Amino acid sequence: MVALKVQPAGGAYGAPISASDSTKSAMIRIAGLEKRFKTRSGETVNALTNVNLDIHENEFISVVGPSGCGKTTLLRILAGLESRSSGAIQCDGAEITGPRPDVGVVFQQATLLPWNTVLANVLLPAHLRNDKSEATVKRAEGLLAFMGLKDFAQKYPFELSGGMQQRVAICRALMREPRILLMDEPFGALDAMTREAMNMELMRVWSEERKTVIFITHSIPEAVLLGDRVVVMSPRPGRISEIIDVDVGRPRSLQTMATPRFGELCDHIRTIFGAQSVTATSL
Repeated sequence: MVALKVQPAGGAYGAPISASDSTKSAMIRIAGLEKRFKTRSGETVNALTNVNLDIHENEFISVVGPSGCGKTTLLRILAGLESRSSGAIQCDGAEITGPRPDVGVVFQQATLLPWNTVLANVLLPAHLRNDKSEATVKRAEGLLAFMGLKDFAQKYPFELSGGMQQRVAICRALMREPRILLMDEPFGALDAMTREAMNMELMRVWSEERKTVIFITHSIPEAVLLGDRVVVMSPRPGRISEIIDVDVGRPRSLQTMATPRFGELCDHIRTIFGAQSVTATSL
């Protein structure tokens, strides 16, 4: 069996992508991140503890972990929608303290406005800025064409399949021309065949748009198929157990999932979760 390239989860800022990138500064830097919540009864719940990670520009990061481990909380902090309790989280050297114009977010559900057409839903971020220019409309139409939805611009969300609705949500996130795309289990509610098709579509979008993507999923094969690296999180309180380089060449296809190396990477992640379950049971 070929040795896995595993990066340590500890350290001040996490490990670089590879030796060739060791001199490259991180675009996003997370150091010692902690998040604590107060329950209604006054109890303190630790959602995240000592999270350390460097993310580089144009990198595709998959985040996988058990339910309740803080994956969505981490994404919301990156989006500036949630405050941290302690630690540092920076983008381009500046602390993230609120929503940023260069960040697009795609949630678990498409969250489209049912009374708006597909085109109007995509245009929503521009309209909130009172931007109704012809150039902006052309960009929205271009995004829909790019995602294979040109003929559905005047349809309403209820007239679309789940996969098509998620493609509209991705178009809406791309309207702001974000450098960073945060995706919170966007395909979790889709059937297996549609999910596979959306994985292929997302890889195409990423390869052509060259965004920095942080993608949360419960699916180990999906995490490996999409990611340059897979961040494996522990049960709550969420921390990074391992960061694994996906040393499988690109471009990738569904046939990639049948290769021995792909299987080794998935099995290794399953082993991590198995060890975590044993540890949690013994506590």
